[in-house]
This record gives sequence, C-alpha cells and structure tokens, in this order.
Amino acid sequence: MKNRAVFLDRDGVINRYAYNGDLGIADTPANPDEFELLPGAGEAIAALNRLGLPVIVVSNQPGIAKGKLTPRLLDAINEEMRVRLAWSGARLDAVLYCRHHPEAAVAEYRADCDCRKPKPGLLLRAARERNIDLSKSFFIGDDVTDILAGRAAGVTTLLLSPHRCTVCEEFSSRGAIPDIVVRDLPQAATAISEMLAGGGSRKPAPLHETAPCVLAREDSTYTSRYLREAAEIIAKIDARQIERAAQLLRSVRERGGRLFLLGVGGGAGHASHAACDFRKIAGIEAYSVTDNVSELTARVNDEGWDTSYRNWLRASRLGSPDMIFVFSVGGGNIEKNISANLVSALRYARETGASITGVVGRDGGATAQLADVCVLVPVVNAETVTPHTESFQALIWHLLVSHPALKAAEMKWESVAAGAGSAPSPSRLESASSAATR
Repeated sequence: MKNRAVFLDRDGVINRYAYNGDLGIADTPANPDEFELLPGAGEAIAALNRLGLPVIVVSNQPGIAKGKLTPRLLDAINEEMRVRLAWSGARLDAVLYCRHHPEAAVAEYRADCDCRKPKPGLLLRAARERNIDLSKSFFIGDDVTDILAGRAAGVTTLLLSPHRCTVCEEFSSRGAIPDIVVRDLPQAATAISEMLAGGGSRKPAPLHETAPCVLAREDSTYTSRYLREAAEIIAKIDARQIERAAQLLRSVRERGGRLFLLGVGGGAGHASHAACDFRKIAGIEAYSVTDNVSELTARVNDEGWDTSYRNWLRASRLGSPDMIFVFSVGGGNIEKNISANLVSALRYARETGASITGVVGRDGGATAQLADVCVLVPVVNAETVTPHTESFQALIWHLLVSHPALKAAEMKWESVAAGAGSAPSPSRLESASSAATR
C-alpha cells in the first residue's frame, strides 16, 4: 500500500531567508550561522511526524553551482537544520536538493535538469523510492516554482502567503494557483490534519486571515473555484476551432447565405441574442428558430417537438449557401432522447448541404459528429458543465461578431469611446452587405 507524504520547500518555509548586505537582498543562508528556523516550524513538523506522515524537504539549492558556497557548507547547513528541528522533537525523513542551474558557473552543475522546480522530478523520485501516493500527498511552499511543481506532480499544494507577497501577481500570471493559502507552516500542518480527519478532501474551510495579498483571496469559496475553473477552460479551449468558425461564417456572408441559430433552454436565449449581433455587427442575415413563438408552438402542437426545428428550417428553404449554428450543452443525443429536435435539424442541414457549426460542451454529441466546425468547451468539473458551457457560448459568439474577419459595424460604446459620435458609420456594414450580394 502506498503512503501519503508531506513535501516541504526549505527557505521561507522551514527557515528564514538570510539578508545579504553586499547584494542588498534576502537569500538562502550561506553558512550554518545564518540558518534560523521560522517561528513554530519545528513544532509544525513534529505535528506532521505524529500524524505518521513522512516529511521530505524538496528544494532548489543552486548555491554550489553559482560558486556561492561549497558542498561541505551545504552539508553543514543541512545538519544545522536537523539539529534545530530535533530541539522541537521534529525530524525529516529525507532532504532532496537540486544542485543544478542552467547557467551555473561550475560546469559540473550546469544542466537543464528534471529535478529543478518547477519541474516535478524530485517529487517523482521520492515517490518511486519511498512508495508514495502523490495524489494523496501534500506540498507546502512559498514560491511560484513550488506550486507549479506540486501541481505537475498531482499533489495538494499549500502556499505560505506572507513571506513572498511581492510575487503574488506572478502566481496569477503563471497559473500557479495553490489549493490552499495559509499563513505559516503551523497553519499548514493544521490544514493537513483537518483534511486527513475529513477523509483527505482538497476543499477545507479557508484558514487564512484576510490580507491584501492577491492570493490570500484565492480561498475555497465556490466563487473562487468557479473562476479558477473558467481560467482553466480558457487555457484548454481550442482557439483554432474558433478561428475556423470565423472563416466559415465569413464565407457564408460572402456567398449571400443566411445564418440560422438553434438552441434549447439557455441555448435558445443565446440564439436570440446572437441573431441580433450577427445581423447588426457582422452584417449576416441571421435568424433564431425560437424567436417566432406562434409558429414554434403551433409546430410543436401539430407536428411534434422532435421535428419542430427541422420543419421550421424546411419552411425557410434552408440550402447549401446557408449555415446553422447550434448552442447546446450536450450537442443532442437521440439514444438518450436529449434535444432530439436539434439532432433532427442537424441531419436535415446535412441533407441540404448547409454548413454546420456549434459551441457545445461534454463530448459534443450529434453536433460534434455532424458539424463542419465545432468548438468544444472543455470539461474541468463534472458538477459545473452546464454553467460553464453556457457562459462560454456567450463569450465565443461575442468573440466571433467582433472578430476582424466578421465585424462590419462598430459597437455603440466602442464608437463613443473613439469619438465617432452618437451612431456608427454604416460604411463597413454596407461594404459587407454588398460583398454578400456579389
């Protein structure tokens, strides 16, 4: 059976940074005399020892590579750390250092290695050598590289926030968002103890105190998790498919085709709004299938729900110059009887030779199978598929209508900001319309 473990960075987590008067900076201790434990660090590690968790230091220590200290000095600092921790009844099960640096002054240590954080090599090595289950383990650090290495290894990451607040914006820009933000090592030990008592959950109640730090607000609330998920979706979504959709829409406009927007529920609301924007901003003749309530309800009553959209498109004489655009969470699935009306409309569009695109979630369903271009909203949390998919549908169609390949008229507030007066010039819209009739 594999074990849990707690990985610790060293400087800023266990010990204070030492002030270098010559350089005017706080840096890693250069000799044993500069090594000083942070308040409560020894007691916190002793508490982790009592939980039966191996405690392993994982630290970048390129001082030897840079010629700042010798191997003997590093060993002496290491021994000083062990002695001081022992005074608090604490012990370390292993100390793993990366001594390399890609621009090392000492050739022996000049390497672009796998063990230097933010790469997870040291954590992976410890897992192999000590039979550690990384998915159930923890990494406590105070810097961007610690959080990135921990995320790459799949451990729960805890950030000590107050010691390196100057790099908070760097955390955000590099996507190094920790699972938990805590004040210090004692509070990190408490957080781990509470998580283990609760079955190992990664979502404890927030422990940190209110602080001006950017990351101090990245707590475990639903809002912060939802926004982090949205950022993850943005990083994962296939921008190439959105570009392809923009070009396909441009082709429809240039050949004088029409755009029919389809959705059910929230997707129908998107379709109505998007039809307005594609007409007004992109100069495309666009219609939402659900906007004519009288016709739609008559068709549902007389012909049935499953064929209502198909028959609406047939009455509109859908043809090869045209396009249908689907907004759906699942994309339609006949076998599960979900949005069968969308599947029927998709099949009819394929029969007529009309182009098909869509913005959908999950696996894309029938839309992904039949579309010329399909933008999939990545699933990052099975519990929030619908709100994220519908949120990103709005984001993507607004992206499309404002895309340089499609935008034919200025939007109101942008035109006001540009000093264009109370109404945008119709010249670009007229140009797009004339192109569509050529």
